[in-house]
Amino acid sequence: MKASASSAITVINAFATGKGGAVGIDLWTRAEVKLTGEGLKGRIVVRGEELTDYRLVNAVVETFRKLMGEEFGIKFSVESEIPIGMGLKSSSAAANALSKALALELGLEFDDMDIVRLGVKATRKAGVTLTGAFDDACASYFGFLCLTDNLSDEVLSMTEVERSPVLLLLSEKEVLTESLARRDFSVIAPYVEEAFSLALRGEWRKALVLNGLIYSAYLGYNPEPIKIALEFGALPGLSGKGPAFFALTEEPEELAERWRDFGRVEITSLR
Repeated sequence: MKASASSAITVINAFATGKGGAVGIDLWTRAEVKLTGEGLKGRIVVRGEELTDYRLVNAVVETFRKLMGEEFGIKFSVESEIPIGMGLKSSSAAANALSKALALELGLEFDDMDIVRLGVKATRKAGVTLTGAFDDACASYFGFLCLTDNLSDEVLSMTEVERSPVLLLLSEKEVLTESLARRDFSVIAPYVEEAFSLALRGEWRKALVLNGLIYSAYLGYNPEPIKIALEFGALPGLSGKGPAFFALTEEPEELAERWRDFGRVEITSLR
């Protein structure tokens, strides 16, 4: 069976408070799964490059094995347009796509939120998230603006957004989530909480800019891309733990010319 899930960008990063928000964008991960007698066999290809880290696949399969109370093997294929280690929810998208494909292959009649929760459980098991990334998983699966409490896996708000351009700024350097496990994000919690309150009130665009300013400063990223985007009248943010920046703008080509000084740029859209 086949399934897919998308990338997403951060509105509020949940590292500091456990509450977060994200919205889906039009970059995709596609998974295909077929049951076999035993073992795992397959390949993961991200932007043409084959990966050998199967932790997440193993975690998804093990989650379903425990749920079913039986052993089984799979043959799998994962192909992704989402760059890894950028904060663009590559793990959430892969977990969603694999979980949905596997549920279909097993003939399980789960609703969409059941599949999302199973994927989140698998990302926690694989150690590729600090907060459980429930907000990222919801945005990846549904494509809406999703605000959640990641400590209780509760959806606080889920809203459709207008499809509009998104400019991405991608660094040559990856930052893996597990590398931040010892950082103390509590010091920025009061300010992130204020940004989250804005998002809950519907001012999510303003919230994502504040979130980007707070986290990029705390994590030590170059503030120049955000400064330039603001001067262009765009709405910039930092996606996840970075290093990818993004900007909501109706004129992405113009901003892209300036952002190319800082890394690779790509144009996509909200979904």
